[in-house]
Amino acid sequence: MKKHAIAVMMIAVFSESVYAESTLFIPDVSPESVTTSLSVGVLNGKSRELVYDTDTGRKLSQLDWKIKNVATLQGDLSWEPYSFMTLDARGWTSLASGSGHMVDHDWMSSEQPGWTDRSIHPDTSANYANEYDLNVKGWLLQGDNYKAGVTAGYQETRFSWTARGGSYIYDNGRYIGNFPHGVRGIGYSQRFEMPYIGLAGDYRINDFECNVLFKYSDWVNAHDNDEHYMRKLTFREKTENSRYYGASIDAGYYITSNAKIFAEFAYSKYEEGKGGTQIIDKTSGNTAYFGGDAAGIANNNYTVTAGLQYRF
Repeated sequence: MKKHAIAVMMIAVFSESVYAESTLFIPDVSPESVTTSLSVGVLNGKSRELVYDTDTGRKLSQLDWKIKNVATLQGDLSWEPYSFMTLDARGWTSLASGSGHMVDHDWMSSEQPGWTDRSIHPDTSANYANEYDLNVKGWLLQGDNYKAGVTAGYQETRFSWTARGGSYIYDNGRYIGNFPHGVRGIGYSQRFEMPYIGLAGDYRINDFECNVLFKYSDWVNAHDNDEHYMRKLTFREKTENSRYYGASIDAGYYITSNAKIFAEFAYSKYEEGKGGTQIIDKTSGNTAYFGGDAAGIANNNYTVTAGLQYRF
């Protein structure tokens, strides 16, 4: 009888241990594991569009496209299936077209360091801008009021502008004038796609909380499209494996046990990527392609937002 009793006790203890271990791998699907946030803010930034002589590497043209205080809406949905893991989907979009600015410089002479041609377009609209980001975070260090870990994800970002009117100085000042007011001159759009890795951290003291995030990618693919409406020409470029750096920090205060008001600053830098360019003549339908480092694509931008986060 004693042997049977001991055996039953051992089986019970073992079964409880197995059950406890198995529950560690059952994801938390309760509402408390879900957090969502919504915020509004502004976007500022600048993109560069560049053209190079593929034989010499000399820069022939650079267009600087700016975004100025464009209103944005940002959303975030995260799920914590385990205490050591967070799955997150977030993104932002411009709420309407906003203010922009464009300057176009050309270096048509190899014998002078300065530009030969310049056009300025104050009447430039930022048509749209948006971004989405899917990621997973693994929390390697955790304490009562902090956690730190690594992250990996996928991100896409898009921008679009239209430049109208403006003034020009061509051939070192030989030709000076203005483009027709309100008439479209150039339309430009960019798209960046990339997987990334990074570091994440969270710290809370009483009702105050701070989160930081650093992202890095060496695998950015960038695309752009340039419409020269007056010349009826389209330029399309694609670059691969350029570099990205990003960082964000937010600070917030819990007004209830589940709701937090917060402010966030986020910065992104897409370093210049170089690649080939395709030129399409809209009048004749003819196309030409220039390989090598014929074109460059770059962007840096930042957002400042404030909003409400809620944990169910």
